[in-house]
Formats: sequence, structure tokens, C-alpha cells
Amino acid sequence: MKTTRTQKPTSVSRPTGKPSEKKLQAFVHASVLYTGEGIANKEGRMLKPEDVSGIEDGAIIFDSKKILWLGPTSEIPAQYHRVRAIDLKRKKAIMPGLIDSHTHLVFDGSRANEFARRCAGTSYQEIADEGGGILTTVRSTREASAERLFESALKRALIAYRFGVRTIECKSGYGLDHDAEIKCLKVVADLKKALPQMTFVSTYLGAHAIPFDRKRSQYLDEMLHRTLPEVAEKKLASICDVFIDEGYYTLSEGERILRTAKKLGFQVKIHADEMVNTESARLAAKLDALSADHLLKISDRGVQALAKSDTVATLLPGTAFYLKEPYAPARKLLDAGARVAIATDFNPGSCYSLNLPLMMNLSALYMKMNLAEIFAGVTYNAAAALGLSERKGKLAVGFDSDFVVLPYERFEEMYYRMGW
Repeated sequence: MKTTRTQKPTSVSRPTGKPSEKKLQAFVHASVLYTGEGIANKEGRMLKPEDVSGIEDGAIIFDSKKILWLGPTSEIPAQYHRVRAIDLKRKKAIMPGLIDSHTHLVFDGSRANEFARRCAGTSYQEIADEGGGILTTVRSTREASAERLFESALKRALIAYRFGVRTIECKSGYGLDHDAEIKCLKVVADLKKALPQMTFVSTYLGAHAIPFDRKRSQYLDEMLHRTLPEVAEKKLASICDVFIDEGYYTLSEGERILRTAKKLGFQVKIHADEMVNTESARLAAKLDALSADHLLKISDRGVQALAKSDTVATLLPGTAFYLKEPYAPARKLLDAGARVAIATDFNPGSCYSLNLPLMMNLSALYMKMNLAEIFAGVTYNAAAALGLSERKGKLAVGFDSDFVVLPYERFEEMYYRMGW
């Protein structure tokens, strides 16, 4: 096998241009090749550290789309011996590309002043009651051009890429009217064309807050009878999300929106039980939602409902940290048998960070998650939270070749180094 020792691993460079089609490549002599096979075999539940399934001195053969072979470097099949390879010299590990399964990537404007006020003692809800919070961003986003929104979202996506993220979910939700929501979803469609090295999953979150300039009933009607059908027809999103919480959407309103979305072919998820317990985690399980996200105030009944379902509990420790709230009860969920994912919840108001490894650090320190649980939270379970576990979230022949080469010998270095 031909090897090149001067070329840097592609996972730590900025993506440029379109990947070459069907060109075979290889990485050899990885310190550890983490496949995540054991996690997938357990469907992401009740995990132990050995379930990350590491192959020492590993190698991987791939083209621009799929993984073709993986295993110990010493066992590379003869048919691949002439493939040009990058030698990692047993100093760098390989793992599935990180998946950030909950972000609000597309918006305009800054809320740094609100952050300063919160640090001085004003609550998130008090600011929202004054017309700030989400509605501050809504005003800016409505006024911004699609070009401006695209440029800022592109810069953010590249930041996520440098943290090892290869798949990222992008929600709308800062338009809160038909035209602005469609504008934001079209920005995500443009990101897919601009950065083919990343997978962008579009989520319609029109039900993110109540608009300041419309009656509640009017906006509900617009979402149900105009925007959702158009988003489905134009395939601008594959998932529909609703923020069910005190001061936002009620349980009955959320169920009505999500059932309508399912009839139109969307998969669904819920911002659930964040500020108060609404039993929306139980609704997520009832509707076979992909995920229930936040869960700071989830009840014991909600925990059991998720544990008995395929709905992923997506935890967002950066938001709890940012808002100085108690963290979601990760151990209750994990010990009950729920599938748990970890995401950034990148947004302008309650977690301005795209650093997914930092969220892994918080998960270890404050949610008492073990190595395999954290690994699954940003790979296999995160893929399941987006409906992508058939092609992402582990390293296997036929899966997408969007793995990452770590600048470390072991996976745990990734969240040991806080904020790197």
C-alpha cells in the first residue's frame, strides 16, 4: 500500500470544493478505530465503555460516499494494497463523524445585551415577557435578506465542522410567519449545496413562539393550512418540531400540529418539558417522535415513557449551563433504558456555542454519563434522533464515509480537554 506521511488528515481541515467522486482513499495505523458497533447492537441503550468497539492499529478504506472496508491495518485485503493511504502512525484515533442533532443555526442579530442582563439577575422569562428573547431575534431575522442569513449560517456551519461535526440539524423558528419561515428553510437548502461535506437536516419549527403581531389562532391556522403543506410540497424540511411549554404552545396545540405534520409525511420531535413539566415527553413517545429534547423538568412518568419507546431523549447541557438551571436527569433516563443523545442547542438566547465536545464535557461532569454513553450521544443515538441511524452514527461497510480523524490517541481526550 502506498502511503503519504506529509498530508494532514482531512477531518481537521476546512472543507473546500466538492469531494472527488468514487476516488478510493485510506487511513492506516490509527491508534484506535472506534466503530461503535457494540452501541448499535444494543440500540444505544444500557451501555458500557467497551461498547464503543475500538480496533487497535485500525485502518479504513473509503470513497467520497461510502466506507468500503475497515479493520486492523495488518489485515487490509490485497485488492486495496495499492490505494493511496495516510499513515496516522498510531497517534490519532478515528471515530464516526459527530452529529449535532439540535441547533438553531439560521437567524440574524445578537442578544449579548440580554445575556448580560441575565447574568445580572433578570430571568429568561422576564426578558421574554418584555418582548425580548425569541421575539428580538424574530424581528432581526424577518428584516435580514436571505443572502445575509446564508453568510452567517455558513460561517457557523464551518465552526461546527472544525469541532468534528459532520451532520447538523438546522431548525427554522425565528421567522414566525409564512414568508420568513420559508426564507430560513431555503437558506438551509443553500447550505446543503455549499457544503456537500456536511449533512444538513432541515426541521420546520414554526411553532417556536407566539408571534407578536398576530393572533394565536390566526398563526396556528397559517401553520396548519398554509406553511406546513408548502414546506412538505417543496421538500424544504423532513422534520416538524414544536416548543411545548408554559407561555408557548400547549400540549393540545402541539399534538394538533404534529399530527397534521405526520399526515403530510414529516417525522416529528418536541421541545419538551424544559421550563415546566407539561408531560410533553410522554406525548413524544405516544406519537413515535424521533426525539424529545431538553427534558429539564421531565416527570418519572415521562422517563418511563421514553424508556419504553424508540424516541430519543436529546439532552442539551449547554442550555442548562447557560441558564443556570439544574441539568436534565440523564442517569434516570439512562438507567431506565432510554436512548440518550447530546446536542448543543446552538441558539442566540440560551446557548451560543457550537462546541459539541464541550457539551460532552458537561455531560460527563454534571450528568454523570460514562464514556460509551457520551460516544453514543454524539454518534448512534444522535443519528437515531434525526432518523439517520441506517447510514450514520457508526463505522461499518456501506455507511457514509463522514468519519473524523481525532488529533488525539483516544476518544476520551475529546471531552477531557474542556472547551478546546
